[in-house]
Amino acid sequence: MPRKGSRQSYYDDSYDDYYDDYEEEDYADSSSASAPGTAPQQPIWACPICTYDNLEEHQSCEMCGVVRDSPAPIHASGSVRSARPRAEPSQLATSLFAPLPPLALKKGITSESIKQTFQSRSDRDLVSSSSSPIVPFKFDGPSPDDAILGAVQGSKKPVQGNSHARAKSKAAAPTSDSPGNQSKLSDKEHGVSEKLKKSLVLDGDSEDVKESSKQRLQSTSNKGLPLESYKPEPWMMHQGSKTAEKSLLNLVVVGHVDAGKSTLMGRILHSLGRVSQKEMHKNTKEANEMGKGSFAYAWALDEGVEERARGVTITVAVAHFETAKLRVVLLDAPGHKDFVPNMISGASQADAAVLVVDAAEGGFEAGMGAEGRESGQTREHAQLVRSLGVSQLVVAVNKMDEVQYSQERFEEIKRILTPFLRHCGFRDSSVSYVPVSAIAGENLVSTPSDDLFRAWYTGKDGTLLDALNRLEPPERDIAKPFRLAVAEVVRSRSLGSAAAGGKVESGAIKIGSKVMVMPSREVGVVKNLEQDGKALQTARAGDGVDIGLQGVDAGVIVPGGVLCHPDYPVPIATRFELRILTLKLAFPMLPGAQVVVHAHHAKEPGTVTNLTALIDAKTGQAVKRSPRCLTSNQSALVEVAPERGLCVQEYIKFRGLGRVVLRSEGRTLAVGIITRIISYQ
Repeated sequence: MPRKGSRQSYYDDSYDDYYDDYEEEDYADSSSASAPGTAPQQPIWACPICTYDNLEEHQSCEMCGVVRDSPAPIHASGSVRSARPRAEPSQLATSLFAPLPPLALKKGITSESIKQTFQSRSDRDLVSSSSSPIVPFKFDGPSPDDAILGAVQGSKKPVQGNSHARAKSKAAAPTSDSPGNQSKLSDKEHGVSEKLKKSLVLDGDSEDVKESSKQRLQSTSNKGLPLESYKPEPWMMHQGSKTAEKSLLNLVVVGHVDAGKSTLMGRILHSLGRVSQKEMHKNTKEANEMGKGSFAYAWALDEGVEERARGVTITVAVAHFETAKLRVVLLDAPGHKDFVPNMISGASQADAAVLVVDAAEGGFEAGMGAEGRESGQTREHAQLVRSLGVSQLVVAVNKMDEVQYSQERFEEIKRILTPFLRHCGFRDSSVSYVPVSAIAGENLVSTPSDDLFRAWYTGKDGTLLDALNRLEPPERDIAKPFRLAVAEVVRSRSLGSAAAGGKVESGAIKIGSKVMVMPSREVGVVKNLEQDGKALQTARAGDGVDIGLQGVDAGVIVPGGVLCHPDYPVPIATRFELRILTLKLAFPMLPGAQVVVHAHHAKEPGTVTNLTALIDAKTGQAVKRSPRCLTSNQSALVEVAPERGLCVQEYIKFRGLGRVVLRSEGRTLAVGIITRIISYQ
């Protein structure tokens, strides 16, 4: 806001002397003498400096005192002033027309003078001496710079005091600026490895060299240390009593809308005792009141008001149950085409999948995409789960009761799906088919009881629970730095305001560990760990946990972010190269195409900036450079630039953070992996 100006007038008392030099009669004589027709009485001359009219007899100006050098011309007006005593010049005139004092130039500051100034200081002025010790300033606790530096770089112990005090406390290496006693900053002060310290050793004497080295170390820490230098701590690899426990398996349930996914898994949870009879009675009563009695088992997982009103799954529901050898984390993904992004988020956490298909007439065909229609979610979900790293699949042919448990219908579905799943990348040995009826509870956890069903199904593959029990958990990357892709922001009293939930992709973590929240780069400390509402002390790769953090703002935790090791942060990629496989495209993909990039739980608009090459899917060799466009079912190398940076890595380094799905206008265009990150944020 502009300041208001003052309306008052201010003047100096010294101005009065100026007006005292003039008298009223002067103005009267001047005015009368200058009347027309009046002859001049005495000539005057005008001062060339102040233009004051002086009488001819005066040799200097009455106003400013300037000596008259030559006769001045007669004034044009011909006015004559009466003679008066000579007056001294006023203070105003003296100040205005006095000559300026000579200007003395100051000596300029040069680099040579600065060098001489610093060289003139002796060593005893900078460090302590025996005669006159000068104790440097020391903080009571960690200095602000050291505290921030230690937090960003993830040092295990807080840094105490400043660098001068730490150097003085070491008797073996006293601080000195002399070449013989050079002070070194230890690797503990910066949280760097021995190999990195050798490449960035502080071998200078002056403070500017030390500060420059600190900046280099911190810059290297922000970019991340080499992954090859990471060595897991012993407690991470030690499983303890967990070796005798059941293996953990993350299982996602996918399929076309209305295929009965939630009803199927809700019935299994009820049969295994995970859903009580009291809860089932309540769900049945509420479903009948709304005219949706067949959704009673589905409501064990669909707890949202909108989900129950619409009769479809919207978000990924999480449940837990056990088989004979596995602890299963169940992820019930939505089947509606509007919620495919949520399905991608759930499938990115999975180790295996259950593909539920509808055996009813027309139901299976709708999921596969009938002739002339858009592809259904059976086809799309199978392609997505395979591209997201799932290699084991159980096909549950549901609603067999609607086709009178027909063996012909089951074999027809199996005959159509087998070549399609093989084309998606599933091996025949990794796929099993199980006919079931969720609403009737047939062949879920016990053998079929219906006579028509038992007449042809010998139970070679067993029940659905037996098929799940045969799944093998993948090997976990515990020996790599900690990574957890944030699936959701958790609101819990026990965890605090800053809490995140997701699957640990690699490494291990325990209460008290430091983690960095990406992409904000804030560092916090793990305060609490929970799994299925139970407190934990440690969490390792493969575990789906909720983590409560301390020391970070709750606003920096967002779905799609990553919690990682402070010394090995996840890069924020602004442009990367993908090896993709295009699916069924309505239009060719051109350079500049606008897409939505899905990576783990992140979703960001982006642009296909370049079509690098077409690739032979079998050999992996480039067959054509810079193609004009891409069509359906082609493998290619492309470059993609999201609008904002994504927390991703190359597939060869971290598989869980290296898979990408490209979608546009509600359709999946391509699936692929990140082969190279071109630019970082």
